[in-house]
Amino acid sequence: MLGDKFVYVAISTILAFSYYILPQKNEHYPTCPTVEIYRPLNYTENKDILDKIINDETFRNSSLYKMQQAIRINTTSFNDDLPLDVGNNLDKFEHFTKFHDFLKDEFKLVYKNLQLNMVNHFGLVYIWEGSNSSLKPLLLMAHQDTSPINLKTLNQWIHEPFSGDYDGKYLYGRGSGDCKNLLIGHLEAIEELIKIGFKPRRTIILSYGFDEEISGFRNENPKFIENIYGPNSMYAIVDEGGVSLMNVGETQLAVVGTAEKGYLDLSISIEKQGGHSSIVDKRTAIGIMGQLIVEIDNNEMPTYFIDKNPTFYQYVCLAENSIDIDTKLKNDILNSQIDQNANENVRNFINKDKYTAYAIKTSQAIDIINGGEKINALPEYVELMINSRVAVEENITIAYNKFVKDTTNIAERYNLGLNVQMAYSDEIIEVIPATEMGKLTIKPITMLEPSPITSIGDKHWEIFAGSIKHLYEELAYPDSKVVVTPGLGTGNTDTKHYWNLSDHIYRYRPGVLPSVNANSHGVNEYIEFDSHLQIIAFTFEYIQSVNALDD
Repeated sequence: MLGDKFVYVAISTILAFSYYILPQKNEHYPTCPTVEIYRPLNYTENKDILDKIINDETFRNSSLYKMQQAIRINTTSFNDDLPLDVGNNLDKFEHFTKFHDFLKDEFKLVYKNLQLNMVNHFGLVYIWEGSNSSLKPLLLMAHQDTSPINLKTLNQWIHEPFSGDYDGKYLYGRGSGDCKNLLIGHLEAIEELIKIGFKPRRTIILSYGFDEEISGFRNENPKFIENIYGPNSMYAIVDEGGVSLMNVGETQLAVVGTAEKGYLDLSISIEKQGGHSSIVDKRTAIGIMGQLIVEIDNNEMPTYFIDKNPTFYQYVCLAENSIDIDTKLKNDILNSQIDQNANENVRNFINKDKYTAYAIKTSQAIDIINGGEKINALPEYVELMINSRVAVEENITIAYNKFVKDTTNIAERYNLGLNVQMAYSDEIIEVIPATEMGKLTIKPITMLEPSPITSIGDKHWEIFAGSIKHLYEELAYPDSKVVVTPGLGTGNTDTKHYWNLSDHIYRYRPGVLPSVNANSHGVNEYIEFDSHLQIIAFTFEYIQSVNALDD
């Protein structure tokens, strides 16, 4: 996930309570991709299994034990400037062997019935061969590794990071929410299917990388899978992500990630004549870089609210289903594609809250600055490093050119030269010749375009979203009402390596809380244990539902 866990869109602003009257609809109004509950064909005969998974205390304790053991095995991946090529520094991952031994010992039915392939030493690809080779396989994903523990925060942990402590409701420890719960949940669901004699028609593939938290550059699983099955060969891909279950006023939303923003790292440096600090120009290199930071921050990225972005439908679903949404906001959402003022009002509303704003615009985070050698010596070289998550309405070139423009403004203002390395080019162009005042240089470092966008109007969506609806409304929380919507991932999961394998990629993990709300990557990571049981139940049903279909 390119340096951090991705943060999914959450509509966290408290909406004003006022009952609305439905406006008169016309062909311009967007519609929520509403689905009905979807159950496997043999749901009735397996109902007792689902009841056991969700409610049985013995099963809960057995599942809890598995998760506790998984958490107690440290599978941290460290981002310590290792080379990006796939094969090097594999000794840094030797500690994963203990985790692999645990899986083999704990999930004997999986290892007996599925073929395990070790990819690039530590990647795991399990293949449950189906009887009908004409059907596209279903690919389920998670990752084995966890983010590091900041040793300076150890005194803030109520439970030890790898304790696997359980208080009767919450399970604590690194990886509990990100995302050993998903990996272990898959394997538990597969074992339950094996126990009832399930034989897949459609091949089921489980793919677990070991370096997702440090960008997944060593993840050769997708290449391995493509070499066997070919491009665009998967029925669907399901990975971590999404907003599991959230309340917006009186409305419960389950938000499935059907796209992800792009990713851009860039460097801006300044070279300037140094000297003794007793004789200084009006601005030092650091001072000029400070002005550039102000320039970048003041020139904000534009906002969008169009149907290309899954966030659009998230708000449409809210407008159509909420009984306590502000009337004006509701009408503005539904009229946003035919009324510029309405569109602007919605964008302003979303943009007010940082937790929702970046679903509709490119982010620009100034993360690192280096410069200066000595307290009484003028800095000769200063470097700024920026991370940007690129909106699906834009692309890398559009986002990068914004930073080039900001840098050009500063170069002209302070009589500096300017060198620019354009996106996707090794050539460095001298835009402004270097002057006696020095020069600025801007370069892209890492680039990933926004992901393809998964369709929400087909049978794939009907089954996936309908299965989520069934999980919540009939199994986990009977008599509840849950609206399943598409949404946008503002970060990236390992799916970025799998785009070539399917047009249907769903980033969603069932449960009570999204991982960002459960301190993933932070102090006191935890899950409500019911979430883990819901993963098992969902996987148990979803595999059966897609297995019954013909492509």
